[in-house]
Amino acid sequence: MDNPAANRVVLIDCINRQSLPVMKINQKNIAAMRFYKMKSTLFLVVISLFVMNATVSAFPPAPHHLFYGMVRDEFGSPINAPTAGVILEASSGKQIRTQIIAGLEPGVNYRLAVPMDAGLTTDLYKATAMRPTMPFQIKVVINGVTNLPIELKGRFAAMGLPSRRTLMDLTLGQDTDEDGLPDAWERMINPDITKVKSGDDSDKDGLSNSQEYLAGTYAFDAQDGFTLTITGLNEGRPKMKFLAISGRTYTLLGSEDLENWTTKTFRIPSEGAAASTRSSFQAGEVVPIELEATVETTESVSKFYKLLVQ
Repeated sequence: MDNPAANRVVLIDCINRQSLPVMKINQKNIAAMRFYKMKSTLFLVVISLFVMNATVSAFPPAPHHLFYGMVRDEFGSPINAPTAGVILEASSGKQIRTQIIAGLEPGVNYRLAVPMDAGLTTDLYKATAMRPTMPFQIKVVINGVTNLPIELKGRFAAMGLPSRRTLMDLTLGQDTDEDGLPDAWERMINPDITKVKSGDDSDKDGLSNSQEYLAGTYAFDAQDGFTLTITGLNEGRPKMKFLAISGRTYTLLGSEDLENWTTKTFRIPSEGAAASTRSSFQAGEVVPIELEATVETTESVSKFYKLLVQ
């Protein structure tokens, strides 16, 4: 004997949230069910497309803002530790982190991308990711130890604007006399650090104490100052030498008038005949370097050269 319940179904109208009358299954009703299902499916597709289009057009995210620069220790050496990182923390407690990586580009060992909707400000999707006057803190973590930089130095005019970059160099250590130079480095010049000023030239070699700190030379020894010496020509290409300091990056600049300087490419002959042309050199150790400036056939040899140390 047939089970009457087996020939009956209950349709649920998912759109109007109500039950439809109990129907007995036959060919006519099956056709009606298929038609109803098709109408419901089409209606749902239209709704889905409408919602999807609305989602795409609402609050488009703006490009990130990028902080970048060099993190140095108290002796001026760029940080190069596999576990080191930079943290930007807003007053709300929101944090954004990045890793310190040596040699990202000349003078740069960290990049920190801040999304426009990072939650650093109370209002999302505004013109800036963070405001120049907004309280925030930069931390540097090395081997699990958190350090607060004694100096944040850079260009802050475009800070927080979408798709823009802010240079922010960080110096670690203690700076009790607040002159921008770490106490430990100053004590190598004079035990009384109040007598060591960043703009002074303690050893009278033509470089300020601040320049010697960045270059990695000693401001208490006039013979240790940074120099670039022209040693000769090789088929019209100037050859120069200097002492490279570990962790520093060197870029060659040329000029015709000592006012306008442009980046010049060079080769390092000691690398052999296959030495590639480069625009900068990062030293992995303290080592004398001889370089040879490249001169294109369409350009003349620069009259003056200098090295940018980062």
